[in-house]
Amino acid sequence: MRAVFVGESIISKCPSIVRNYSQSKSNETSNNQKAVTKVPPVGKNRLIKWVFNYFKTWGEQFEPMPSPTPAATPAAPAAAPAPLAPPRRTEAEGKCCELQQKQLVPKITIRNHSTNPTSCSTHPLHIADAVCPIQKLETTPNSLEVQSQNSLLAVKIEPEAETLPLQQVPMNLLTYPVVPLEETLHRYLNSIRPFFKDEAFLKQQEQTIDFLNNMGGELQKLLEKAGKKDANWLSDRWITAKYLRHRGPLTVFSSPCIAFPKQDFRNVIDFVHFTAQVIYGMCEFKNLLDNDRIPVYRMGKFDLDNSQYHQVFGTVRKPKRSCDILEQCNSDYVIIIHNNNFHKLPVYNAEGRILNINQLRNELLKIVQSCQSKGPEIGLLTHDTRDSWADAYEILCRGENNINVMQCIEQSLFTVSLDESVMVHQKGQERSVLAGQLLHGGGFNVNSSNRWMDKTLQLIVNPNGMAGFCLEHAPADPQPAATIMDFVQTNIINPEYGNDSCPVEIFDKPHPLYFTELDETLDLWLGAARRNISKICSRIRLEVFKFPCYGKCLIKSQGLSPDSFIQMALQLAFYRLHKELPAQYESAHLRIFKSGRTETIRSSSNESLDFVCTMTSVNASLRERILALQSAVDWHQEQTKLAMQGQAVDRHLFGLKQMAREHAIPLPEFFCSQGYVKSTNFQVLSSQVATPHDGFMSFGPLSSDGYGCCYNPRENDIIFAISSWKLKPKICATRYGKAIELALADMGQLLLEAGGRSVAQNAFACKEGKK
Repeated sequence: MRAVFVGESIISKCPSIVRNYSQSKSNETSNNQKAVTKVPPVGKNRLIKWVFNYFKTWGEQFEPMPSPTPAATPAAPAAAPAPLAPPRRTEAEGKCCELQQKQLVPKITIRNHSTNPTSCSTHPLHIADAVCPIQKLETTPNSLEVQSQNSLLAVKIEPEAETLPLQQVPMNLLTYPVVPLEETLHRYLNSIRPFFKDEAFLKQQEQTIDFLNNMGGELQKLLEKAGKKDANWLSDRWITAKYLRHRGPLTVFSSPCIAFPKQDFRNVIDFVHFTAQVIYGMCEFKNLLDNDRIPVYRMGKFDLDNSQYHQVFGTVRKPKRSCDILEQCNSDYVIIIHNNNFHKLPVYNAEGRILNINQLRNELLKIVQSCQSKGPEIGLLTHDTRDSWADAYEILCRGENNINVMQCIEQSLFTVSLDESVMVHQKGQERSVLAGQLLHGGGFNVNSSNRWMDKTLQLIVNPNGMAGFCLEHAPADPQPAATIMDFVQTNIINPEYGNDSCPVEIFDKPHPLYFTELDETLDLWLGAARRNISKICSRIRLEVFKFPCYGKCLIKSQGLSPDSFIQMALQLAFYRLHKELPAQYESAHLRIFKSGRTETIRSSSNESLDFVCTMTSVNASLRERILALQSAVDWHQEQTKLAMQGQAVDRHLFGLKQMAREHAIPLPEFFCSQGYVKSTNFQVLSSQVATPHDGFMSFGPLSSDGYGCCYNPRENDIIFAISSWKLKPKICATRYGKAIELALADMGQLLLEAGGRSVAQNAFACKEGKK
């Protein structure tokens, strides 16, 4: 078999990459094998350092690859009927196969401004309440930092650092636009082109043009009218339709999780001490929010909206029939859940000072060491379908005591689940077990009852060293929770963190909360909840792993976007497994707009289809492969920029559907067309959460015939979290993870072979520059 990446010894470091693919790859690459210098084995902990040193010496035997002659232009697709122009096709002419190191976009700068916190009283959470005239967003792709929805900058926020004069809200936040319908439909046709042959595509064009000239134009006028009334016509409608009206369980189907790096707890003291540190750090982060000390990032000349940061503390999603509601309260306590029992723990004194870590640790230790037996499994009800939980909620709140207990839980800043220890029975599966514990708790007989899924922030800590957040998605996207994790993890490295302040007097003593008057009717709902959580836990497959051979340092050294590069690897892996190009979703943030949430990047394209076909062809040359990769990455970058400017496809079409719903207009046939259905049945639901720590985000797949995939591209490795349902034998998160590893290995090899000496030099310089 051809050596993966740089030499045969790399395979010995990543044997799982090729173990299940040796036979298929030998058939695919038998005509393209190359001699590679063998090298001695290297220790696992120094693999990456050895790789780059090896690059530097091994690459000297090659000369830089000369520029290729222009490739023949591919045949154009069938012409589209007027008035829409035919979709864009891949142009190979004039492309240089040398991957030049370049700065694609300006870096984001930081200004010390932030928004004020929300009201301290309980209230319905309104996302977009400002009204201002709609304005056209200037199309300046090169001024925008290209990043996916959850891409983060590692910023250490110093609580005592001096700041510039503050303003209440970021400046220059834009009104979310209503893009001309013809532009959106043109991009829509581009996005569905790789899924259809010429004749079938002509039919999709005709349906699209008919929609534009008839019902689409009418709905567009209604949307333009709605856009003039609100600063952001999208956010409230999106939150209501996609989250609050969602009737399935929050668990796995909606709520993502974010994992801390694995901790080393030697005893119960370490367990509660770490938990106390995280609670302290979360409260400190909230103080920064309350005092406008969170920096405002800029993307080009535009400030980014910080409003989501203020919507994670004290927020709860309350179950209601048909449509849930969001409420928020600025309280001074957290809820500790241990052994299915609930405890109210004040974290501030009367003067608003945070209890120091020793005080928090001592109170947590009292809870953990108490002899209290297991409580009723009330937390299980929050895992159930929303309508079932709404019915059980009404039954549970019949008594005055239960109403008070429920109100106390819902108005807390966040919940803290102190779990029972779980065992990892298979070596190398620690991250996958962690993802399962954070997403669903392992079942009613493990830790699922020790949750309250309605709370926006749940801190979950296990005595085995596993810890992380579970996030209810409606009030905010995962970025605020990931930023909190970064902030806490950066600070708790200091052993004295949180101990530099004197103990403060606690005006409200911690005390347990008890649900009473639990009748047989509630037992029926608990029985249904047990069955449902068991189905979820048994049917979801999670695979979390680290790809150790290289990271974003090598990719960036060749002038390529790490995010776009990884997106192509996901498509190549899917294509090899299932022999078709997936409809692939990636989220992009819309934070240059007031109250902006996310837009969809449709990652699949003609260019990515050309790339996966070229990579799997035994007859494709090195030049053809590198040209296809460059073209696919460039196209993805262009789509990312458009999405972040609010000029993509899916949110605009969502707005048109909402106009039909709001004005009682029958849904146009366009939304039932084969092209629309195929392109919105996303077989790969992907997102990036970039953090320098050894953490990751995980979430469930969108459908039973696809995958959820989140990745954390670090300097010298990439962490992936893959999910799938076990309902179809051909869909397997484990096999897809192996295919991703192989695709990345082959693409790394491609960079090395194409760049020769320059790859080794640039990658080594990138690593040296980070020291």
